[in-house]
Amino acid sequence: MLGEPEGGIGQSRGLELLLQLTDALSLLGCMEDAPGRAQFAAMLADQLQRPVDLRGVRLREDVAALVRAALNVAGGERVLVGVVRVLEGSAAGDELDRLLEPSVVPEAASGIPLGPLSPGEEADARALLAGGELPAARLRDDLVEELNGLDLPAGLSPEQLFAHVLEWNTQPDGLPPAVLLLDRAARLAATRTHRAALTDWVDDWAQRSGLTRELKERRSAAVEPASDPDIPRCLIVAVEPARDGTGEVVVRPWLNTTHGHWDPLPGDPVTTTLDGLGPAVESALRQGARLWSVPREPDPGGRLQPPPYIEFVLPYDLLNHDVAGLTYQIGDGRPLPLGLKYGVHLRSLERMRTDDAVVQEQWRERWLALRRHGVTVHGWSEGDGCNLDAWQAALAGERRSTAVVLDAPDDVPALEALKAAIAEGIGLAIWDRRGVFDDERREVVTAVFASVQTPAQIPLAIHRLRQNAVLHAKGPGRFLGRHIGFLWDDPNRVVDLHTLDPDLAGQEASA
Repeated sequence: MLGEPEGGIGQSRGLELLLQLTDALSLLGCMEDAPGRAQFAAMLADQLQRPVDLRGVRLREDVAALVRAALNVAGGERVLVGVVRVLEGSAAGDELDRLLEPSVVPEAASGIPLGPLSPGEEADARALLAGGELPAARLRDDLVEELNGLDLPAGLSPEQLFAHVLEWNTQPDGLPPAVLLLDRAARLAATRTHRAALTDWVDDWAQRSGLTRELKERRSAAVEPASDPDIPRCLIVAVEPARDGTGEVVVRPWLNTTHGHWDPLPGDPVTTTLDGLGPAVESALRQGARLWSVPREPDPGGRLQPPPYIEFVLPYDLLNHDVAGLTYQIGDGRPLPLGLKYGVHLRSLERMRTDDAVVQEQWRERWLALRRHGVTVHGWSEGDGCNLDAWQAALAGERRSTAVVLDAPDDVPALEALKAAIAEGIGLAIWDRRGVFDDERREVVTAVFASVQTPAQIPLAIHRLRQNAVLHAKGPGRFLGRHIGFLWDDPNRVVDLHTLDPDLAGQEASA
């Protein structure tokens, strides 16, 4: 497969034509912007009667995808010329037609596929990839590893990634990247049925191609990434105010559906108001419930998976907003607060978005200290409140401090104190949303910290405190549980917040 197919035109001729057509189409006016390329792709897909997927980010990448889609169908190159004639006129079509001399007819037109898969194999593979939930980002990373670091574009769906590598040359052992993609996908499939279908397809292909031994060697050499029990299934909700006087906020959800692995799947952003935040979260939760309910293999240790968490990524001025008190409704029952069923955490939008290397490094160092050495609290007191410089200086000099307990960040001193703690890398912070954190309630927090064996159990302990506050009318923690603010900000579990910035998004789209 590495050389020229017998009786046909070699891959080098096909690649030459791919290059010539890509160069020619890249000069056309209809390719200048992403909407124009999308219109071309829609018309081409309609004529080819097969999907044509574009990222809509880089011109040449999109054009190459259009050409590959056409050349991968018998007679598709003439369809490509026809679409050019429609959108750019006869002169442009004639210019393109001159590149399609009989001596360079693509392999697909001669009945020999451009890539290592036949049209039937390709169709079956596409159907299998679309037949179940697959973590796209992790699949891309695993395939990069499988291909020895060969670069692949980010942000593609499994089907788009398959199309991207479909015609790539086989690896030295004879296995094509497209087949390796399906083998990697089988390991990531959420259900036993989907996993078996993908594995059977790869096994059958390898047997027909005489590559069963090579496939077995590949699988033996693959090392599954270690599962981290501290990584939960969770819904991540980033909230960013428009700050244009409208009172609107942009809400963007991500779903991490697999316990032990971090691969959050982005959802559709919603523009609403703070009053509409609850329904936006409820909608995302319903999608999460569908994915979390997919049957999975039992934990090897026989342990139950922890319940899903909800993590709100908020700007400084919204960190004291009562997101745990937002309600959700199941069936025809009464709406209940989120904090009753889910562990609700707060995270810092500004820190997660920053590209300041010092801030990021301090964040990782404090979190590592928390995991290794446990909770060491730096508390906010009246004396500290009079001198914010002293508060931050003390934190900077106490590298073993891993948590802060402070007043509600709804006034300037307390908010500045929280900002300073975040800047110094603190990932665990607790406060009473109502204002001053008095000594009695600080004792409750101290008891909560003392009740856990490892820091990873703190979120569950806070969740139980909130549950008890709702379910039991008595007890020292009943009031605090209703009003506790809880920052639990893990630097190892981040999402791409730059997609929330309209200026950055516009720059990427026009790149």
